[in-house]
Amino acid sequence: MSRQDFSSSTAPSKEEAPFEISELFFSRTDDRGIIISGNEVFRRISGYTWDELVGVPHKIIRHPDMPKGVFYILWERLKKGLATGAYVKNRAKDGRYYWVYAIFSPVDGGYVSVRLKPTSALFETVKTLYAEAIKCEREDGLSPAESAENIHAKLSDLGFPTYSAFSSYAVAQEVMARDEALARVEDERLQSLARLLPVLEALDEQHTSLFASFAKTRGIPSNMRIVASRLEPAGGPISAISQNYRLMSDEASNHLGSFQGEDGTQSLPAVVTEQVYKALFMMAASTIQCEVKAVAAEDLAAGAEKEGFQGEVDVLNKLAEDYMADSGGVLHSVCSEAMGLARSAKDLRQLVTGLDSIRVLCRVEAGRLGAQSVALTPVINQLDRFHIEIDSTLEQILALADKVAAMVETAIPRSFNCSLEKHPMAERNLSQVYA
Repeated sequence: MSRQDFSSSTAPSKEEAPFEISELFFSRTDDRGIIISGNEVFRRISGYTWDELVGVPHKIIRHPDMPKGVFYILWERLKKGLATGAYVKNRAKDGRYYWVYAIFSPVDGGYVSVRLKPTSALFETVKTLYAEAIKCEREDGLSPAESAENIHAKLSDLGFPTYSAFSSYAVAQEVMARDEALARVEDERLQSLARLLPVLEALDEQHTSLFASFAKTRGIPSNMRIVASRLEPAGGPISAISQNYRLMSDEASNHLGSFQGEDGTQSLPAVVTEQVYKALFMMAASTIQCEVKAVAAEDLAAGAEKEGFQGEVDVLNKLAEDYMADSGGVLHSVCSEAMGLARSAKDLRQLVTGLDSIRVLCRVEAGRLGAQSVALTPVINQLDRFHIEIDSTLEQILALADKVAAMVETAIPRSFNCSLEKHPMAERNLSQVYA
């Protein structure tokens, strides 16, 4: 079929092309997006024959209501070898539409797109977002790249720092909604990881508060030394207390670096959040990939697929195995980072306890000085305020970090050993699968 043929296909209809929530379908293309194959469900819903589908661009089923910015985002990611997902509105041959959530995965020689019926609450939000995006493209003449930037901004407003985070959350929500609709036992691992996100957000807020509290202490030793110079000879008790406080305060401040990622550009809670998003994508996508490959094998055995379909089953088997393996590596990263976060919080608590003992010594010395200590009172009050703040913040960080560790443990498959020893899967270059 020529490019002119499929560009002039039946005009869009307001009617929906129905398919069951239990159905999964897929198609495989080369690296230019030319259709190579797919399963019978894909052919049936699209309304085309295989002769009309094979050898033509996948956009033969593109619906004009789809923002160009979405496809720009998808292709930018796929060209980098990154798996991703997206809500897509397609058009059947007779003009009817059908919505899918598609998981796009790079494979040898091209890509595989596995689709399921979207039913989550997030889907309704996305339909509104897409309508706004297509309106901007048409009325403001946005290029695909400009539209992509606009979509990124809208997703950020919804609380998703990156498109990767959005697609991860979306596929997890769709898989969980599908399980519920099909009366399946809920996937506790996905549920636990999804529930982790607001906990990590709260943890990141406390992390910011922790840094702000320590920033307030920078001038305390200097203020203490100034007061000491008025109350005692050089090298007196208050001067010694000031020096000790400065040294321990510097040690505690330096330890805050353990709350940063390796490159120092992200907080450790933000790093854990990024890993959780990756794990959500990998685990949800793995679930769908395993199901679609099982369905494909069953249909092949039942004679419901075309000749040569065994090759597609082989591709799906390999893809499912890769997703299963990579999900293990990402889960190990989540576990290790979460445990490291809890350790850093406990180590900092010990350092702050040492600082608190120096604060007590300062109070004792002020009592010894009697009326002369009036100049020291503002400094002591400042110390009291700081330690109240830092104790409260650390208590919340410790509680949240322990909660994160417990929820991560729930999300780890029983066969997966989440130890601090280096896991072989963690050595894989996951950036080639997801970012």
